[in-house]
Amino acid sequence: MGRTAPTYRQALEERMKRWDAFARLLTTPEERRAFDLVRTGARRYAAQATYVGSPDLLESLLLSVLTDLARRLPAEPAPKEPR
Repeated sequence: MGRTAPTYRQALEERMKRWDAFARLLTTPEERRAFDLVRTGARRYAAQATYVGSPDLLESLLLSVLTDLARRLPAEPAPKEPR
């Protein structure tokens, strides 16, 4: 018998195709680059999202995107030790 439910990566790619219409409506190169970063972030942690096995695709997708964006933020300075 074949697989009845799509894998996480298959479901993610289906969702990405649905986002194409939104991407086409972005008007500036900066917006397009930012949206490409979101897509990259969604794909970057596909292995981890697959392993977790959450039935909620959007939850895994958002965690992946947020983790990737947080990773790209400048590092916070180390907290100063009290004297």
